[in-house]
Amino acid sequence: MNIAIIEDCAEDASRLSDYIAAYCSASSLCQETSVFRGSFDFFKTWKSGAYDLIFLDIFLEDAQDAGSCGEPAGLAAARRIRQTDEHCIIILSSFSPDFALTGYELRAADYLVKPVSYDMLCHTLRYCLTRLQKRQSHYIEVKESRIMMKIRLDDILYTDYFNHYIQIHLPERIVRTYMRFSDFSPMLLCYPQFICCYRNCIINMDKVTSLLKTDFVLSSGERLPITRNLRPQIQQEYADYQFRKLNGGLG
Repeated sequence: MNIAIIEDCAEDASRLSDYIAAYCSASSLCQETSVFRGSFDFFKTWKSGAYDLIFLDIFLEDAQDAGSCGEPAGLAAARRIRQTDEHCIIILSSFSPDFALTGYELRAADYLVKPVSYDMLCHTLRYCLTRLQKRQSHYIEVKESRIMMKIRLDDILYTDYFNHYIQIHLPERIVRTYMRFSDFSPMLLCYPQFICCYRNCIINMDKVTSLLKTDFVLSSGERLPITRNLRPQIQQEYADYQFRKLNGGLG
């Protein structure tokens, strides 16, 4: 579980990090927590999907990130995160409860009023972990550069293999992770919507808009060839998948 703390008060950041470590240790949970002293430092390295949980102080002193109409910098940062990452869990914190309604609009999972106690943090983490566990089967986790990325299955168009890297094609960008195809492919092929359409290429059949004689056409407009030797078998598997999907036969 990857966690980010964006907090310009060193004492509050240290306390929160210690509480998280204690809770995860007691619960036998693996976690990696990164602390950022402001949103400017956070956005220098952040990518959508990089963190499961983001603890965000509302009253950061990042003046360059202040929102319109005097909105606190932390809320402006939360809006920026939400523009490209709809699924990470955001927990807001502040000495004042005045922005709780805005937190709800930003789909924050919780709103912690400082000083945060260990019991408060445990309650928040239990709730957040329940949400993560419900969604866990809908993600794969890969390493891009030095950052572990959670990627929603529904966001994947297709994957291919180039120069020792798996390339995961998403609507907005390509995630590249260094690993063998034989190690990566079981992560997707265990799900019914994924199929190999040619060597070292896995396609998400939910993203196919039409099946041509020799190609799949994706929702992105891209066309992926179907390997010649297995063409009848792959076309039949696609037809069977669509039939099961239409008739509610997919779990």
